Amino acid sequence: MVVGTTKGGTTSLDLYLGRHPEIFMARPKEPRFFHADARTSCWDRGLDWYRSQFITNKRLCGEASPVYSQWPARPLAAERMHEIIPQARLIYVVREPVARLRSHYLMDVRAGETEAAFPEYLEEAHYALDASRYGTQLRNFLRFFPLERILVIESAELLRHTHATMAEVFRFLGVDPGFSSPLFYHRRNVSKSQTFPSARGRALLNSRAMALMRKHLKSQIFYHLRNALLRPFRVAPPSLALPEAAERKLRAEMKSEIALLRELTGLALASLDTPPLDTAG
Repeated sequence: MVVGTTKGGTTSLDLYLGRHPEIFMARPKEPRFFHADARTSCWDRGLDWYRSQFITNKRLCGEASPVYSQWPARPLAAERMHEIIPQARLIYVVREPVARLRSHYLMDVRAGETEAAFPEYLEEAHYALDASRYGTQLRNFLRFFPLERILVIESAELLRHTHATMAEVFRFLGVDPGFSSPLFYHRRNVSKSQTFPSARGRALLNSRAMALMRKHLKSQIFYHLRNALLRPFRVAPPSLALPEAAERKLRAEMKSEIALLRELTGLALASLDTPPLDTAG
C-alpha cells in the first residue's frame, strides 16, 4: 500500500513498482477504497469491487492512493486497512512539506477543484494541510500497523537516487532487490511540466473521451497525450505567495510535524527541511 503523500512522487513510484516482475499494481492508479469521503472514496462499491482491481498471477499486489494519508480530513483508511488487509506493508513517501503543499494547491487549481487564492485555499482545504502533517499521519498509522511494516522514504531520494531507493523498497517488500528498469529514469506528474488549463481545458480534462483514453492507453502514453492536448488551453499559474506572518506560522507547524516524524522513525530525513524564508517560492 503506497499511502502517500500527494505530490510526493507516488505516481512515479507506482510506475516503478509495476515494472517489477513479481509485483502487480492496480490499474488505473488510485482505487481510493479505504478512506471515508463521500466525494472521493470508492468504499461503497464493496470489497468484491476492490478485489477485482487485482486479478493477476503475480506474487504481490499493490496500489497507490495518497488520499489515505490525509487524516483526519479523510478518515478511516488505517482502520479499514487493518480490518481487511492486516498483514499489508505500507510505503509512505514524504517531501519537503511547504513545497508539497504549494504543489498540492497547483494540482487542485489545474483540476478545477478550487478557484481560491492560495491563502484562502489553506483556510478551506483541510485535507491538503493534513497531507503535509507527516508526523500526525504516521502516528495514526502506527495505531494499527507496527513500524517494521511501514517504510518511510524521501521523495528527494526517490528522485536523485532512484535505483538505490527502489532496491530499498524491493527489499522491504521481499522481492528481488536487484531488479532495474529503464523507466526508473522516467518522472510522472512533475508539476513544472504540466499546464494550467482554462475552463475549456478543464472540460476536456474531465471529458468522457479523456476518461476512455486513461482507461485504454498505456499510462506513459496517456500522460504525454493528455499534456499535449491541453497545451492550446494554457493559462498563467496562480500566485503561491502568503503574507509573511502566515508563511512563518505554516513553516513552524510543518517543522514540528517533521520533528515528530523523525522521533517516530529515527530517520534523519534531511530533505524535509524547508529552505530559509527569503529563498522560498
